[in-house]
Amino acid sequence: MEGGGADTTLDISEAYNRLQINAGARNIPDETILAYYKALSNGAPSGSKDSYTEALRVIALDRQSHFLLRKLDDPNADVQAESSTADEPVGLDNIGNTCYLNSLLQYLYTVKPLRDMVIDFQNHRMTLNKEDIKKKKVGGRSVDKAEIIKAVKSK
Repeated sequence: MEGGGADTTLDISEAYNRLQINAGARNIPDETILAYYKALSNGAPSGSKDSYTEALRVIALDRQSHFLLRKLDDPNADVQAESSTADEPVGLDNIGNTCYLNSLLQYLYTVKPLRDMVIDFQNHRMTLNKEDIKKKKVGGRSVDKAEIIKAVKSK
């Protein structure tokens, strides 16, 4: 598929509606728009898939999104979307049932002591001495040193 300048009669609102993205969610990241497109077009008949592709192209051109245009040209391309800025809200993109978790994360981020602890986690990390490990519990279950080391390494 060609990445630029395809003539279309589809306006931007119709393009978002075709990908089932409501008006209030139009500022979502490019990766999320691509996820909507993939969810709708996977297994869709060719006419419907073409319709979704046209909608994605209109959105990509309107946003001037190199990421979306490149993905239209080559779905397997390794293209990184632009990173977010510090001015954007904290939380998850709402894709279906993540709204509760998103609101909970946003609320917890407003609790300054918790936010400061997460941001400065290295200074709040638990030491791995025997006394602290005996106190460590997850869901009422005692945790051993090997589990703690494994969890720390996975981050």
